[in-house]
Amino acid sequence: MHVETVTPCEATDNRDPLLNAKLRSTAIRSRLTVRRRLFDLLDKSTDGPLTIVNGPAGMGKTALVRTWTEAAPGRVSWLSLEAGDERPEVFWTYLVACLTLGDAEARAGHRPDPPESLDSDCVARLCETLTARAEPSVLVLDNTELIGPGDVADGLDFLIRHAGPQLRVLALGRGAPALPLHRYRLAGWVTEIGPADLAFTTSEAGALLAAHGVALPAAGVRLLTERTEGWAAGLRLAAMALHGKSAADAERIVRGFGGERPDIAEYFIAEVLDHQPADLREFLLTSSVADELSPELAAALSGRGDSAQVLRSLANAQAFVTESDTGRYRYHPLFREMLRTRIRHDLPERVPQLHRDAAHLLLGDGQPIAAARQAALAGDWAHAASLVVEHLAFGRLMVGNDRARLGEVFERMPVETDGAAPSVVRAALALAANQERAGAYHLSRANARDAGGSLAICLAIATLHAVVASAGLEVDRTVTAAATAAGLSTKLADAGRPVPPDLLATVLTAKGAMLLWSGQLTGSEDSLTEALRAAEAAGLNHLRIQIMGEIALLNAIHGRLRRASRSACSASRLADQLGLADKDRPAVIDAAFAWIHTERWDVDAARRHVRSVNARDDPLAVAVLDAVRDRRGPGLGPSSASTSPDLPRPPWLVQGGTGADLTVAQRSMPTLAGRVDSWLRTAAEQLDLGRSELATRSLDRALTLAAPENLRRPIVQAPLRLRRLIRQNPELTRRHGWLGPDATGIPNDDERSTPTLVEPLTNREREVLHHLAALLSTEEIAQAMFVSVNTVKTHIRGVLRKLSAARRNDAIRRAREIGLL
Repeated sequence: MHVETVTPCEATDNRDPLLNAKLRSTAIRSRLTVRRRLFDLLDKSTDGPLTIVNGPAGMGKTALVRTWTEAAPGRVSWLSLEAGDERPEVFWTYLVACLTLGDAEARAGHRPDPPESLDSDCVARLCETLTARAEPSVLVLDNTELIGPGDVADGLDFLIRHAGPQLRVLALGRGAPALPLHRYRLAGWVTEIGPADLAFTTSEAGALLAAHGVALPAAGVRLLTERTEGWAAGLRLAAMALHGKSAADAERIVRGFGGERPDIAEYFIAEVLDHQPADLREFLLTSSVADELSPELAAALSGRGDSAQVLRSLANAQAFVTESDTGRYRYHPLFREMLRTRIRHDLPERVPQLHRDAAHLLLGDGQPIAAARQAALAGDWAHAASLVVEHLAFGRLMVGNDRARLGEVFERMPVETDGAAPSVVRAALALAANQERAGAYHLSRANARDAGGSLAICLAIATLHAVVASAGLEVDRTVTAAATAAGLSTKLADAGRPVPPDLLATVLTAKGAMLLWSGQLTGSEDSLTEALRAAEAAGLNHLRIQIMGEIALLNAIHGRLRRASRSACSASRLADQLGLADKDRPAVIDAAFAWIHTERWDVDAARRHVRSVNARDDPLAVAVLDAVRDRRGPGLGPSSASTSPDLPRPPWLVQGGTGADLTVAQRSMPTLAGRVDSWLRTAAEQLDLGRSELATRSLDRALTLAAPENLRRPIVQAPLRLRRLIRQNPELTRRHGWLGPDATGIPNDDERSTPTLVEPLTNREREVLHHLAALLSTEEIAQAMFVSVNTVKTHIRGVLRKLSAARRNDAIRRAREIGLL
């Protein structure tokens, strides 16, 4: 009992005094964060007789309900249960006192005398009193996990079923009360708010930290939320640790925030570990060496045959143990870290063998990555590296969700660990960190140690050779290594060992990027498309963004501007969903957008993308951005990724020219811009020879080719005599009004005279109109224009109003009629 806050409420003959502290919610002195989504759940829950708020210690259950009850309608009664209160005479004495607080006559009429004489008539009379009240009552029962099966649970069930709708019960606890919940669920009488609901979201965690005077960047809040899994007590402890710290210290604390911290460990020990018997504490310690537990693995580690029942009871008791859909269990990461710290301190001699046992069992269960981590933690480094390579999992060291965790493990591998597999692992880690020289060095050591290596070792070396060659912009070596890897993959598949999609995605991305660099657009498109399918199958979202950006740039170079815009928008949207900061987004996405907007002669949009790029680790993107800036002239301004002239550039792209002389690609690759330029040159030659009719036909052919993609740049940069020919030819002007005044130098006559155009469209509205015609969604337009969705909606309303259109399709049709499209 909370002795320091307890005062006698009343006492009667032969009865213990009632304690006021148990009839009110615990005072909470820390700053509370209002979470509207949970308040909404609690508001809705009052439609039924029972609400269960269930979660581990420190999830903020009491704070949430206490804050909500301050504005809850009707009368609110609160009873905090403690050990011993599960006895019927104690429970009902307190419950009657709670529900009749301030009404001594009612209390005297409902209290059994003596208390042991409680029967169903007493509960029935209490129900009758509650239903007769004019206003509903809310009863909050805290710590209801103390109510087990028996008379108290039966009486409470009777009270809930018969006192409604004037009584609504909120049951708070680390476990559900022993009520017939299956019947409540079928009847729709119960609202359940569980750990997943109580966990703080990233935005809520940010608000909690701000309430404690802590300002963290979005990435820090996100990392802290992930590490605590939204656990309220963990976030509050973090807020106290971060208060008043510098930005550098705060970043260090967030990155190192774990179960080893004394304040975190003290909480778990006091609230969870000390409440368990000695044998259960040992079970928790020995089983904590594994990240995820099957009942069989738990039994092998702990030596207990009843491990399945133990895990289930711990999960039901909300002891920071959760069960997955696969039937496996896992401990909360901070709780697991605390347990591992404690077992290393209490039982250091047992830890290596526990990891070896876990590695053996996990490998037998078909989990080579988990087995490799356990072998590494046991100090069996050569075996751990061999598991990663031989089970074709080395690609996960460079890409995928396991990259960070595996990297943390193998970065501690001693330098004296020798062999081809450890060298492959070191090379993969170096390449993942963009350390190409170190990667090439370790790869050479793997080559030297690979005498008669397995197919898996050979595939690993070929894959890494492709990545190293791609980083060095060596096209032929990349393609050769990729072909070798493909042949080895086929052999492994024939042997019944299909290569995982993350490896295929890695090799094909390197090959596709190099083919794009060399200007082999068709081969690059085939490789990148296949790489994207493999990355999607492997769930490699970060790699998908890179590949989609490269596909967008490839399509933009090809002249397929609509398709390029869709790919770039998809890449940008996925980056938003993953919460990537601008500096973490692949530069190739902005390079693609900049190319698209330049080809359509939207200088403002191109300028935004040129200036937004900060990355310098993508030579293709940097070279393209420099070329885009040169293509339009100094009006685009410098890119922060701008390079010096001595840095490498694609062989098909040269810098320093303008107009049709800018790119070798227009002559050496079958791009749309190249074909349009070819017809423009023909038109200019025919015009110089006085063949105006043939010149007009050639010019019309160029414009017809450019029209589907709104490709304006070649026309804008065409010789003045050709643009003059467009202006002087009414038929050309009418058919190709999509060019707009910038391309021809004068406003479109139809645009000046049409009565349907209320007022001229702004440049931004013109841009939106063209995106609408390309059938882009509002979100895709926002991504392409680098503005918010609300801004796009404002522009769309302006377009509809000025074109006197009610719908988008009407606006597009009228824009075509008057030559705007």
